[in-house]
Amino acid sequence: MAEWRTEGCGVRRAPERVEAVTGAMLVTPADLATVLARVESAGRARFPDSFAGLEVDQAAVRGIVYRVPSADFDAFLRAEGAEVCLEVRDARHDLRTLLTLQERIVADLGHWRAAGIEIGVVGCRHDGTGVEVSTRQVAQAEDQLPRRYGREVPVLVRDEAPPRPLTGQ
Repeated sequence: MAEWRTEGCGVRRAPERVEAVTGAMLVTPADLATVLARVESAGRARFPDSFAGLEVDQAAVRGIVYRVPSADFDAFLRAEGAEVCLEVRDARHDLRTLLTLQERIVADLGHWRAAGIEIGVVGCRHDGTGVEVSTRQVAQAEDQLPRRYGREVPVLVRDEAPPRPLTGQ
Protein backbone atom coordinates (compact mmCIF):
# COMPACT_ATOMS: atom_id res chain seq x y z
CA MET A 1 0.00 0.00 0.00
CA ALA A 2 2.11 2.91 -1.26
CA GLU A 3 -0.39 5.75 -0.88
CA TRP A 4 -3.90 6.21 0.47
CA ARG A 5 -6.17 9.00 1.69
CA THR A 6 -8.42 9.43 4.68
CA GLU A 7 -12.20 9.90 4.55
CA GLY A 8 -11.81 13.62 5.07
CA CYS A 9 -10.36 13.87 1.55
CA GLY A 10 -13.83 13.21 0.17
CA VAL A 11 -14.88 16.78 1.03
CA ARG A 12 -13.66 19.51 -1.30
CA ARG A 13 -12.21 22.49 0.56
CA ALA A 14 -11.21 25.90 -0.73
CA PRO A 15 -7.70 27.04 0.20
CA GLU A 16 -7.52 29.69 2.92
CA ARG A 17 -5.62 32.91 2.44
CA VAL A 18 -4.56 35.89 4.50
CA GLU A 19 -3.63 39.30 3.22
CA ALA A 20 0.04 40.15 3.48
CA VAL A 21 2.06 43.16 2.35
CA THR A 22 2.94 41.34 -0.87
CA GLY A 23 -0.63 40.10 -1.49
CA ALA A 24 -2.74 37.11 -0.51
CA MET A 25 -0.83 34.22 1.04
CA LEU A 26 -2.01 30.62 1.48
CA VAL A 27 -2.29 29.41 5.07
CA THR A 28 -2.97 26.10 6.74
CA PRO A 29 -6.54 25.97 8.10
CA ALA A 30 -6.75 25.71 11.88
CA ASP A 31 -8.48 22.30 11.89
CA LEU A 32 -5.81 20.78 9.63
CA ALA A 33 -2.99 22.37 11.64
CA THR A 34 -4.46 20.93 14.85
CA VAL A 35 -4.71 17.43 13.38
CA LEU A 36 -1.17 17.60 11.98
CA ALA A 37 0.15 18.66 15.40
CA ARG A 38 -1.56 15.63 16.98
CA VAL A 39 -0.21 13.34 14.23
CA GLU A 40 3.34 14.60 14.73
CA SER A 41 3.12 14.33 18.50
CA ALA A 42 1.67 10.81 18.41
CA GLY A 43 4.00 9.80 15.61
CA ARG A 44 7.06 10.75 17.62
CA ALA A 45 5.80 9.38 20.96
CA ARG A 46 3.55 6.40 20.17
CA PHE A 47 4.62 5.33 16.66
CA PRO A 48 8.36 6.09 16.43
CA ASP A 49 9.05 2.97 14.35
CA SER A 50 6.63 4.22 11.70
CA PHE A 51 6.44 8.03 11.65
CA ALA A 52 8.83 9.72 9.20
CA GLY A 53 7.49 13.24 8.72
CA LEU A 54 4.83 15.65 7.49
CA GLU A 55 4.20 18.00 4.63
CA VAL A 56 1.38 20.52 4.11
CA ASP A 57 -0.17 21.14 0.71
CA GLN A 58 -1.99 24.39 1.41
CA ALA A 59 -3.35 24.73 -2.13
CA ALA A 60 -5.02 21.29 -1.93
CA VAL A 61 -5.88 21.77 1.78
CA ARG A 62 -4.31 18.50 2.87
CA GLY A 63 -1.61 17.12 5.07
CA ILE A 64 0.79 14.52 3.74
CA VAL A 65 2.03 11.97 6.26
CA TYR A 66 5.11 9.87 5.50
CA ARG A 67 5.36 6.64 7.42
CA VAL A 68 6.80 3.15 7.39
CA PRO A 69 3.61 1.05 7.06
CA SER A 70 2.08 0.06 10.39
CA ALA A 71 -1.47 -1.17 11.01
CA ASP A 72 -1.68 0.66 14.36
CA PHE A 73 -0.41 3.99 13.03
CA ASP A 74 -2.61 3.68 9.95
CA ALA A 75 -5.67 3.14 12.17
CA PHE A 76 -4.71 6.24 14.15
CA LEU A 77 -4.34 8.25 10.91
CA ARG A 78 -7.71 7.06 9.61
CA ALA A 79 -9.38 8.26 12.81
CA GLU A 80 -7.54 11.60 12.81
CA GLY A 81 -8.29 12.15 9.13
CA ALA A 82 -12.03 11.66 9.37
CA GLU A 83 -12.70 15.41 9.18
CA VAL A 84 -9.58 16.66 7.33
CA CYS A 85 -7.67 15.36 4.34
CA LEU A 86 -4.58 13.31 5.12
CA GLU A 87 -2.69 11.68 2.27
CA VAL A 88 -0.55 8.84 3.63
CA ARG A 89 2.62 7.82 1.79
CA ASP A 90 5.19 5.11 2.38
CA ALA A 91 8.62 6.07 3.69
CA ARG A 92 11.81 4.03 3.59
CA HIS A 93 12.94 5.08 7.06
CA ASP A 94 11.29 6.34 10.24
CA LEU A 95 12.26 9.66 11.81
CA ARG A 96 13.98 8.05 14.81
CA THR A 97 16.37 6.18 12.50
CA LEU A 98 17.08 9.35 10.53
CA LEU A 99 17.66 11.39 13.70
CA THR A 100 20.16 8.80 14.95
CA LEU A 101 22.22 9.18 11.77
CA GLN A 102 21.84 12.96 11.82
CA GLU A 103 23.19 13.08 15.38
CA ARG A 104 26.16 10.86 14.42
CA ILE A 105 27.06 13.15 11.52
CA VAL A 106 26.76 16.28 13.69
CA ALA A 107 28.93 14.67 16.38
CA ASP A 108 31.54 13.98 13.69
CA LEU A 109 31.69 17.51 12.21
CA GLY A 110 35.23 17.96 13.56
CA HIS A 111 36.30 14.71 11.90
CA TRP A 112 34.89 15.86 8.57
CA ARG A 113 36.47 19.30 8.85
CA ALA A 114 39.85 17.66 9.49
CA ALA A 115 39.26 15.42 6.46
CA GLY A 116 38.68 18.51 4.27
CA ILE A 117 34.90 18.25 4.11
CA GLU A 118 33.17 21.35 5.48
CA ILE A 119 29.58 20.37 6.26
CA GLY A 120 27.16 23.26 6.61
CA VAL A 121 23.70 21.83 7.27
CA VAL A 122 22.59 18.37 8.38
CA GLY A 123 18.90 17.48 8.40
CA CYS A 124 16.43 14.64 8.11
CA ARG A 125 14.32 14.51 4.96
CA HIS A 126 10.64 14.78 5.95
CA ASP A 127 9.74 12.05 3.47
CA GLY A 128 11.93 9.42 5.15
CA THR A 129 14.36 9.06 2.23
CA GLY A 130 17.53 9.84 4.18
CA VAL A 131 19.67 12.48 5.85
CA GLU A 132 20.69 15.50 3.81
CA VAL A 133 24.03 17.30 4.22
CA SER A 134 25.27 20.41 2.49
CA THR A 135 28.89 20.95 1.48
CA ARG A 136 31.01 22.32 -1.37
CA GLN A 137 33.11 19.12 -1.31
CA VAL A 138 30.35 17.02 -2.89
CA ALA A 139 32.45 14.29 -4.53
CA GLN A 140 34.49 13.71 -1.36
CA ALA A 141 31.37 13.65 0.83
CA GLU A 142 29.51 11.26 -1.49
CA ASP A 143 32.49 8.92 -1.29
CA GLN A 144 33.46 9.24 2.38
CA LEU A 145 30.21 9.59 4.33
CA PRO A 146 28.73 6.24 3.22
CA ARG A 147 32.04 4.57 4.09
CA ARG A 148 31.74 5.81 7.65
CA TYR A 149 27.97 5.42 8.16
CA GLY A 150 27.06 2.63 5.76
CA ARG A 151 24.50 2.67 2.98
CA GLU A 152 21.40 1.43 4.86
CA VAL A 153 20.20 5.00 5.39
CA PRO A 154 21.21 7.21 2.46
CA VAL A 155 23.22 10.37 3.05
CA LEU A 156 22.04 12.81 0.40
CA VAL A 157 24.71 15.39 -0.41
CA ARG A 158 23.73 18.84 -1.64
CA ASP A 159 26.20 21.31 -3.20
CA GLU A 160 25.81 24.33 -0.98
CA ALA A 161 28.16 26.59 0.95
CA PRO A 162 27.85 26.60 4.75
CA PRO A 163 25.49 29.30 6.03
CA ARG A 164 27.10 32.56 7.06
CA PRO A 165 25.91 34.40 10.14
CA LEU A 166 24.34 37.80 9.63
CA THR A 167 26.47 40.69 10.79
CA GLY A 168 25.08 43.74 12.55
CA GLN A 169 25.38 47.13 10.92
